Amino acid sequence: MIAEAFDTFRTIALALAGWIIFGATVAATLLLAALATGAYGVRAVWRRTAGPSWQRGPIRARVYAARRTRRSTARTRPLWSHSQPLDYEEAA
Repeated sequence: MIAEAFDTFRTIALALAGWIIFGATVAATLLLAALATGAYGVRAVWRRTAGPSWQRGPIRARVYAARRTRRSTARTRPLWSHSQPLDYEEAA
C-alpha cells in the first residue's frame, strides 16, 4: 500500500513538473513575442520620425521624395506645335 502511494506521488509529481515546464515555455514564448513586436513597433515609429529623408538611405530617400513631390501639370510644348512635325532642329 505504501508502494502504491509512492508510485502515485511520483506520477503526480512528474505530471506537475511537465505542466510547469510546458507553462514556462509558453509564457517565455509569449513574452519574447510581445517584446519583439514592441521593439519592431518602436523601431518603425522611430525611423519614420527621426531625422530628414536623406538620412534614411538612398533608396528610401528616393521613394520618400517620389511620394512627396507632385508631377508637373504644365505642358512641355504649346498646343500649336502638335500640327508641326517633331523631327525639326531648333535654332540656336
